[in-house]
Amino acid sequence: MLKTIGGQAAAGVRRYHDHDAFAAALLGGDVEYLPVPGQPFEATLRVLQVGDVVVQHAADSAHVTRAAIQPGLSALIVPLSCDGLMPAANGMEIGARNAILVPGGMEFIVACPGPQVWGALAVPTAVAEELADLQSRRHRGAMPGVLDMTPEIMGELAGAFDAAGRLAQEAPDVLAMPGCAVGLAASLKELVATALAPGLGSDPRGRAQREATRVVHAADEYLRCNLGRPIYRDELCAVVGVSRRKLHDAFVAVVGMTPPAYLKVRRLVLARRALRAGNGGERLVKSVALSHGFWHLGYFAKDYRALFGELPSQTVAATNLR
Repeated sequence: MLKTIGGQAAAGVRRYHDHDAFAAALLGGDVEYLPVPGQPFEATLRVLQVGDVVVQHAADSAHVTRAAIQPGLSALIVPLSCDGLMPAANGMEIGARNAILVPGGMEFIVACPGPQVWGALAVPTAVAEELADLQSRRHRGAMPGVLDMTPEIMGELAGAFDAAGRLAQEAPDVLAMPGCAVGLAASLKELVATALAPGLGSDPRGRAQREATRVVHAADEYLRCNLGRPIYRDELCAVVGVSRRKLHDAFVAVVGMTPPAYLKVRRLVLARRALRAGNGGERLVKSVALSHGFWHLGYFAKDYRALFGELPSQTVAATNLR
């Protein structure tokens, strides 16, 4: 049973020894688990729901899964580690840096010959369809698509699933902090988009260049009018009136960064201001990180130090000495 937190988020963690009970607990689709003969079934499921995004982080025994994602949702499923042979989806082997993209209503079969750890992100189909506009040709075969991830993106995905699992198990009430649930939901959508998006590569000319500049200026004007809070790509698209694809190409052409990269730097700057304005220690760092859309404190600290030359805790310590 998920624990509802503040009306915007819910979290829960359970352990299972019955494959039917585990399958019934999975959110976002109709799932059947078939255990492998001679291997006792065990599973742990951590679930975190923030806004309209559902994160599931699980460890389970060898099995065969028959599943169909619920209409209205689409899922990004990521094998994080396997004990033995890699799993296969609809007969396609899933490598160490692959993810599975499954649209709503699609049926699929996954054969997992050994214990594994996996994560899944489910988002509304409307969101997934918009994200697909940014999709490169890095997937193999028919749907469900097997996406080839870079080590950096796989590291971000693994970090997000680990952080979500820890929040669900150890500190779900943290999500009730102001802005946390909304910010984390938005950052998860950005993560899905990053997993699907191509790299830098837009080179508009003439009218297209002028339009790209207009889009970035309009976005920047909105950001300047909202200096005190984090802004995410979906909000910018709605305000400026452009698609994710157009926003992506405009930012790449004008500022040399994708919108998520640009907005991440902005959120780090806002987080620094919040740390300097606050009064506290580790709890302040965690609260500020989560409320600004940073799931994983380790990655937050790394990105923060890369940008500012010091750790968040050092910023807090220096502020407390004043």
